[in-house]
Amino acid sequence: MERSRGVNLKEHLRRLRASLQTVGIGFPAERALLSRINAEAGRIKEGYVRMAVRRSGEMVVQSGRNHRYSAAQARKGISLVTAAARWPAGEIGLAQVKHSERLAGILARAEARAMPEVLRLGAHGYLTEGTVSNLFFVKEGTLFTPPVWSGVLDGITRRAVLAAAKRLQVPVREVPVTRHELFNAEEAFLTNVLMDLLPVREVDGRRIGDKIPGPITRRLKKEVKRG
Repeated sequence: MERSRGVNLKEHLRRLRASLQTVGIGFPAERALLSRINAEAGRIKEGYVRMAVRRSGEMVVQSGRNHRYSAAQARKGISLVTAAARWPAGEIGLAQVKHSERLAGILARAEARAMPEVLRLGAHGYLTEGTVSNLFFVKEGTLFTPPVWSGVLDGITRRAVLAAAKRLQVPVREVPVTRHELFNAEEAFLTNVLMDLLPVREVDGRRIGDKIPGPITRRLKKEVKRG
């Protein structure tokens, strides 16, 4: 939320509705939910509002002012590691639901507590996403990201990046990707609503690219803000 204005609020509500449909929970009265969101947003000048619906149908709306990602990380990039544990193939459907069951992510983060984020592998060894983020990288002018069907959440910022790439005529490939391909990328970044586009400096001890953020990352970041 910025200045009591929701960022991509319609997209968040769309995803909430779709997630509730998949797990079999009814969508709450939208007017009541928006009222709760606006009231919570009014308590902060800038920060985030988190909304959720319990199995009982109870709405939970919370706000926070702190930002987990710093301006220094946005300038210098972050270091990542890959979690050894692999997500089973049957997790693909669940990965497409925005839910609060975070045990798998907690176990992955436990492998590298000092890291701001950890990348996870799917059942066949392909990269999927971070514990709370989507992964992108650039190779020879083309933007790569794992496809939703491989077991990643269709993140709202992920969608915004893909739309921005289309407007900028940056080629995009949504295909399964390996660590080898990421290690040899020219630039890489993670996305979520709080991260925005957060550049990646290093993965598993391998430096990614020469410039942080990379030129395409910079262009996409500007275009996402503009769009």
